[in-house]
Amino acid sequence: MKTEFKLWSESNPDTKEKISPKIGMREWDELTTDDKERMLKHFTQSKWFIADYHNFVFRTIFNLNSKYKNSSYGRYTLNHNGPHYRQDSLKNCCIDNALTDFYKIFREQKQDVVYEMLSIYAELLILKDYLKDYDNTEDENQRKLITNQAYELFDEFSNLFNDISQQFGLNIMQTRNGYVLKQDEKITDEIYIPVINYLSDKRWEQVIRELKDAFDDYQKGTEQEYSSCVTHAISALQAFLQLLIQGKTGKGEISSLITVARNKELIPKDKFTEKIFKNIESILMFERQETGDPHPKREYATEKNARLVLNLIMIFLQHCIQS
Repeated sequence: MKTEFKLWSESNPDTKEKISPKIGMREWDELTTDDKERMLKHFTQSKWFIADYHNFVFRTIFNLNSKYKNSSYGRYTLNHNGPHYRQDSLKNCCIDNALTDFYKIFREQKQDVVYEMLSIYAELLILKDYLKDYDNTEDENQRKLITNQAYELFDEFSNLFNDISQQFGLNIMQTRNGYVLKQDEKITDEIYIPVINYLSDKRWEQVIRELKDAFDDYQKGTEQEYSSCVTHAISALQAFLQLLIQGKTGKGEISSLITVARNKELIPKDKFTEKIFKNIESILMFERQETGDPHPKREYATEKNARLVLNLIMIFLQHCIQS
């Protein structure tokens, strides 16, 4: 892309402060104390992280201390010198100290410690005795039934965890294979931030406005807002191409704009890039028709739909900018 050097006064240095490229996906350490307190209440009100028959919280803290003896994050449990039993059941003193440790770690420790604790807790919810029968049968339906029974409690917790994670904007989700990041930080650092830095020029103000609305809608985390996010994101790309070619917004659909931009060598023209643009364009138009706002929706967009559209558009813009 052919560009002209701009004076500082011709750029918009406030853009990076006005728009968050993380699209609402925060790390644990970015949560406020109030965020963590509210999250904890949602879990406990749904009967998780409390005293229970299986002593999941106590076993979590006990296992955490055993695994990380030097750090011993559960100090109350460690100093209590338990466990103490009354017949076959754990005494209240041990349970109370474990709960104190669990809540303290949840509120005060860094991300890696909290996620390690939560993953230990989640693993304890898997009824592994059920899985012993898995290898003893070759029937796939029976294996599926055994697996679902073993993970029933785990899945129930996962559903709540992922719902809370989404609504608080955390960049993590729980699966049967462990915790996974929704989006790697490299995507933000190497694609989103450079693109937004480039678009801080006042020339692209309308593009930034659409992107900001898309990110804001994504952060709200509802079906309606995800659909609105798709619409704003695609409008940002359309505005970018219109400004690139015409110097103003208003005319031209994405398909025709890409053709004109390539013919004028404003965006890459090689065969490899041509195929990429064609594939991205078809996906974006499909998502706009299926889940975007301007047209009758066949269904609402999901978080994955919205994130896919945002990523494709940011990759598209980055490729254009680097040409």
